[in-house]
Amino acid sequence: MNDLLDKLKKYRERDWSYDSGRIFSSMCTNPLDEALEAHQMYTDVNALDSKIFPSAKRLESEVIRKISALYSSTHAGGYITSGGTEGNIYALWLARKLRDKGEKVIAPISAHYSMQKACDLQQLKLIQTTLNDQYKAEVEDINEQTDKETIAIVATVGTTALGKIDPIREIAEIAEDAGCFLHVDASFGGFVLPFIKNAPPWDFEIESVSSITSDPHKMGLTPIPSGVLLVRDHSWIDELRMDIPYLDQTSATLLGTRPGASIASTWMALNLLDSNNYGRIVRRCMKLTRQLAEGIRGISDLRLVTEPELNLVSFTSNTSDVSQLRVALERRRWLVSLNSQPESVRLVVMPHHREEHIRSFLNDLRECVRELS
Repeated sequence: MNDLLDKLKKYRERDWSYDSGRIFSSMCTNPLDEALEAHQMYTDVNALDSKIFPSAKRLESEVIRKISALYSSTHAGGYITSGGTEGNIYALWLARKLRDKGEKVIAPISAHYSMQKACDLQQLKLIQTTLNDQYKAEVEDINEQTDKETIAIVATVGTTALGKIDPIREIAEIAEDAGCFLHVDASFGGFVLPFIKNAPPWDFEIESVSSITSDPHKMGLTPIPSGVLLVRDHSWIDELRMDIPYLDQTSATLLGTRPGASIASTWMALNLLDSNNYGRIVRRCMKLTRQLAEGIRGISDLRLVTEPELNLVSFTSNTSDVSQLRVALERRRWLVSLNSQPESVRLVVMPHHREEHIRSFLNDLRECVRELS
């Protein structure tokens, strides 16, 4: 047993550490210690079986109420998912159930790639629309592509590549006119935007928004996996409810067996970190994001792809190959990722980052640019 644990530790030591502050490629971070404790307390809990584990059902109901209120609703329904991919699949499943006919799903090319999975699994026709010069959904293109065969339109709050916020209100008007489902993927932005001053409207405040998915395991500081799928009207979930004959109960979730640990850890984080504390964390990340963006502007060979809206910065080079730049940074033990559309270096500023990490990164970035020029 000890030999196996030692071997496991050696494997784990090869992984990168969030605490180092050198990971800029991930939208995840260290979870709260208390959330980890709650996770450990519920590791053997199957949330499907509410007769054996009634506490999981109660905790999940409390989580849904809290996040619904955060997203401007008092009557939304939903459940804890494994993350945004499951939430996106579920949303389109529900959209198809609620719409008698049609098979088209309209989504900008900036939508998460899980939309391709969701449509492929359900034999839906995905129509990918263009972006405007700010890399946000082009509303006119969505309007042109939407017709009576459209069952759902998808918009994003915090695109994975650039952290952009699609114009939800304008897209909602199109969905309302077409009488179709509007799903908002807030997997990243869902725990950022509620805590930013003067944020554009995006949630259930807009009447045509049908569903929202968000990921507490990103900026919500919970262990992986933890996502939330919410629908405007809790009664809609009954469209997907099925009997479980061997348990004498029903289920309306995509998964059968579900980890109670995800529910408990999310409950702990939401109760420990109220809006004020989440706001403080988001403001600090946004401050560091501005410092990072300003530092990149000061490097003559580099330019920002777009101004940051959330805690994500993307930049490109006027002379160097960005893939070579990534390699040079990784040699200095900085982990960044690359966007393909547009071709650029992608940096996500998370709660594990500090000012000294930003300064150190910028110093090394300048050296890398000099080496490659």
